[in-house]
Amino acid sequence: MIQDVFPQVPERPILYDWLYQKTTKDIEMYCRLTEGHESILECAVGTGRLAIPLAEKGRIVHGIDYSAAMLQKFKDKLSDIPETTRNRIHLYQADMRNFDLNQKFTFVFVPFGSFVYLLTIEDQKSCLNCLRRHLADGGTLVIDLPTWEEARDEKWLNNDPALMKVKQAINPETGNTTEMWSTFRFDSSTQIMEQDRHYRIYAHDGCLEREQVVLWKSRFFFLGEFQLLLETCGLKISQVYGDFQFGAYGHGSEVAVVVIKGT
Repeated sequence: MIQDVFPQVPERPILYDWLYQKTTKDIEMYCRLTEGHESILECAVGTGRLAIPLAEKGRIVHGIDYSAAMLQKFKDKLSDIPETTRNRIHLYQADMRNFDLNQKFTFVFVPFGSFVYLLTIEDQKSCLNCLRRHLADGGTLVIDLPTWEEARDEKWLNNDPALMKVKQAINPETGNTTEMWSTFRFDSSTQIMEQDRHYRIYAHDGCLEREQVVLWKSRFFFLGEFQLLLETCGLKISQVYGDFQFGAYGHGSEVAVVVIKGT
């Protein structure tokens, strides 16, 4: 079962936006993939990083997320966007393994590697079956996944406990200097990577205000394994891209953008 590990971090949505607000590499691809699809479903919608630009393009976006705090952060942003865009966005707090919006969509997607937070085959199949039930006949499901190339680049497959990735910058939303670094652990028997994200938040005078640690768990897939998982749920891969510019998937690709159809 998925556990929400973030209730003890009230600033989670602020920290999330601080880390990812400048991440735009996948936006154009999803804008192109959703062309011709008026009403779409985004799972793990977060604080609206993708949903808002898609709504600006005219898509009616239905977004679900497990976290009430992330959805509230998204809702807080709605007052700053035009009413015509705002009216195209519909948000629901829901678990992507088990939800029912009582409608079907011609385009459903799980972006930004969010599917890897499902750690067991049971949870993965529950999610895929739920997504298939929300997929209209002839519709398209897209799931993008990180690849083992990313793991190799970041070297956490070696289980080096001292490994760190550091970001330090002023958070424009709060004015606080925020520092983040990570330590990693990888269990090859389960293909699960655990990441401890350490945050230090400094007051405006430079003094340390607080420290927080957030645990992330991700299960990495081989593409063939993911294909078999899809097929057990009545789904079939129609195309795989190796980047967000529709490039071919192959050795060295750091992402697998998997385009899926019902069987």
